[in-house]
Amino acid sequence: MSAPSPEVVPRAEKDLSCDYRAPSTEVEHTLVRMWRQHLNVEPIGVDDDFFELGGHSLLAADLLVATEDAVGVRVPARTLYLQPTIAELAEAIDRLRGQAAPA
Repeated sequence: MSAPSPEVVPRAEKDLSCDYRAPSTEVEHTLVRMWRQHLNVEPIGVDDDFFELGGHSLLAADLLVATEDAVGVRVPARTLYLQPTIAELAEAIDRLRGQAAPA
């Protein structure tokens, strides 16, 4: 018997410092889906802060492993802590992908 899935929290119930902005790139869409699954908040915008949404270090570790699997590059934990929005993280992923490309 599996545990019940946590109830999704409406975005409006969070004390967020920005307005909702929808994802526009493939990486942003991927990250929104992953954050939604890990944080149980709906909807998540690309400017929302991971920690304001309820994220913490243990969730960050799980999310970074899932991110690596989903986007194909290792994202250092430092990146999420210093750039805690999907928009910033997507830009960092694009840079990391560029660095990983063969010369």
